[in-house]
Amino acid sequence: MALLTRTNLYDDIRLGLSSEIDLIRSSPNMTYILEWWQNLAPEGMRTFVTIGMASSLVLFIQMIVILFGGSFDLPDFDLDTGSGGGAGMFSVRGIGAFFTGFGWTGATALDLGYNLPIALLSATVVGAVTLTLFVLLMRWLHSLRSDGTMDYSNALNQIGSVYVPIPPRREGLGQIEVLVQDRMTTVRALTDNDTRIGNRTAVKVVELVDERTLLVETLSPKSEDSLNTDDSSSGDSNQNPNS
Repeated sequence: MALLTRTNLYDDIRLGLSSEIDLIRSSPNMTYILEWWQNLAPEGMRTFVTIGMASSLVLFIQMIVILFGGSFDLPDFDLDTGSGGGAGMFSVRGIGAFFTGFGWTGATALDLGYNLPIALLSATVVGAVTLTLFVLLMRWLHSLRSDGTMDYSNALNQIGSVYVPIPPRREGLGQIEVLVQDRMTTVRALTDNDTRIGNRTAVKVVELVDERTLLVETLSPKSEDSLNTDDSSSGDSNQNPNS
């Protein structure tokens, strides 16, 4: 009896989903979209259009958040570039910019009658140019957001978090997020560590290399214990202000 009831329930769910799908398909707009999608040609066109649409959506959402001053960001990929993180080139936004140019250029080339190899080559070149321009734009926006009177020496001895992985032995630049003059700021960073410092690792600022670059080191276990002790003491004092 229980098995029969469960089977009937599944049949009802499938029937309801089928009805909803049929209703969507029967709408004029959806019919037009389905016909357009099915008629995409030649070979490779659907792939290029899919890449372009998905990448454009991700990039659009990210740019809207940035323009409205939001702090939300999808986590960066932890790719070992060998030269220091690429200043956001291999972030979700950077990769989205590349594939936006790649997808729509490939689709346009095929639509103009070029063969698939030419379309792939054109898409790769335009994608690389789009990525470069996008990174330059992001750096410019970041410079506008930065206060011209900000003194990064105020970050000395502050604890920050790695945003873009930092290569070892000053082999390249990474980025950290650290509090400077009561404001969370993304700053270029180097390290003398023998190993690379990965994303979200807690680091301490030990030196100002130049006016916009910091030297950092990973926290020792003793330092982390000290921080935890300080946090606990602060919490106790807040709970017992009269003790």
